[in-house]
Amino acid sequence: MDRKPILAWGGLVLAGLLLAGSGAELLPRAHLAWRLLRAADDPPALARLRLEPVATPERLAEEIDAAVAAQDDTLAQSFLDLADGRAIPVDAARRGRVEALWEAAPLRTARAFADGALTGQVDSGIGLAGAFAADLTGLGDLRDLAREGGHLVRDEPYDSLVLGLASVGLVATAATYAGGLGAVARGGTTLLKAAHRSGRLSRPLAASLGRLARESVDPVAVRAMVAAAGRFDLAATRTAARAGLRTGAVAELAALGGQAYALQARMGSRGVLQVLSLARSPAEIGRAVRLADGLGPVTRAVLKLLDRAALVIGAVLMELVRTVWLALGWCWGLTLFCRRLGLAIGRLIWPKPRRARDRRPSAPGATVLAA
Repeated sequence: MDRKPILAWGGLVLAGLLLAGSGAELLPRAHLAWRLLRAADDPPALARLRLEPVATPERLAEEIDAAVAAQDDTLAQSFLDLADGRAIPVDAARRGRVEALWEAAPLRTARAFADGALTGQVDSGIGLAGAFAADLTGLGDLRDLAREGGHLVRDEPYDSLVLGLASVGLVATAATYAGGLGAVARGGTTLLKAAHRSGRLSRPLAASLGRLARESVDPVAVRAMVAAAGRFDLAATRTAARAGLRTGAVAELAALGGQAYALQARMGSRGVLQVLSLARSPAEIGRAVRLADGLGPVTRAVLKLLDRAALVIGAVLMELVRTVWLALGWCWGLTLFCRRLGLAIGRLIWPKPRRARDRRPSAPGATVLAA
């Protein structure tokens, strides 16, 4: 009995089982990896793909309760909007606690405004309004220049980021009064200062902004700014700041401030502080603006659930690429399997004719003669 056909079919069955088992696990992962790679430059699409396994009813309920406990009304409402958009039920008691949080918001208004105006630290829209009011008059920037510039002049440790932002802010204040786009840069520098002072900037982003701030201010002009700020001479300080600023770095700071200001308009002050604590580079802040444009009021909830994964693919990029390559290898293996299977079926249906051992019959007595 010829065992070759049995061994061939056994090998084909084993290969088919291996392909089926590996494909059931690999192909869905490869499909998701391919979709994630295609959405790498589209933050809203990337966030929607990654949100599927995370936004469960239990997780949303926990996050709503945590936001209410932290008195973060906008974040709690963002989670409610996300639940409603995904048709996830939220019980009436939780909705009532969120509504009560909104009703209690006016009680926190006066204190938040005073803290923002006097210290520059913000944690709400009202606090940001206070900080913006102080900076718009120039008093907030004068305060920061006098404090940090004095440290610099006395060769003491100083905050170069606050010093640079205050210098840019004074020039932006003049542009605000003159009309144009000064208000955008003015509001953006206020946001960046407040986030830095509150410890909300991520370390990589703070390092990047610190480098820009050091490059934006001429150290020689700092002394004139500090002297004028010490006298609370706003006009002289503004003139010295304008003369001591370096155009290239200032343009980058102003552009970054404009992005922060755009985020504040879309997500509120707590939302922009949330982004600044996650983003590691100015480019990621730009991606956050696109995310907010695409997702709207649920952006804060998405960022809370996904963290930086809502903005960038991150460290899993190589893993995604490897999964796609494995899927291509699987497809190549399937192609070879189908080829062998087709050949085996063809030989089964149309077997090869047996060759005659001797096509011509030998003549009678030929063997005897040959002997």
